[in-house]
Amino acid sequence: MAVGKRCGRANMIQQFQHENPFWAWMGFTIDEHAMALGNAVVRVKIRPEFLQHQRLIHGGVMSALVDSCGAWAFAMNHEESLRTINLAVQYLDPTPPDAEELVARGTLVRAGRRIVVADVSVSAGHEEMVARGQVLYSRASSPRF
Repeated sequence: MAVGKRCGRANMIQQFQHENPFWAWMGFTIDEHAMALGNAVVRVKIRPEFLQHQRLIHGGVMSALVDSCGAWAFAMNHEESLRTINLAVQYLDPTPPDAEELVARGTLVRAGRRIVVADVSVSAGHEEMVARGQVLYSRASSPRF
């Protein structure tokens, strides 16, 4: 990848992370060093607000992470914005109580003319997978930001 393109992508990532209020509140961060065309890694530090009544990570946190990471797998090689049209998450195991962060790894499966598909796995740090999901998006005609 050319240096200019890499710098442009880094600027785009920084701009997105600073200008997106949902991402700021959740504390999602894009692992720029692990990014590649068609692949994305998004991390989030586990906070007390993410826990449900049984002191486990709420499923909504996992689903938001899956949705966001899948979109970034597409964004690594495309300029368009996406709209989520279907989100399926399988919760495989509870997050270990001593886990400090969740790590989502997304892969672009298909980027069709109108529909985009991404697969995402979520792990608790370096532990085994705690959730996986597939997201379908519709390409939007509006700009990304």
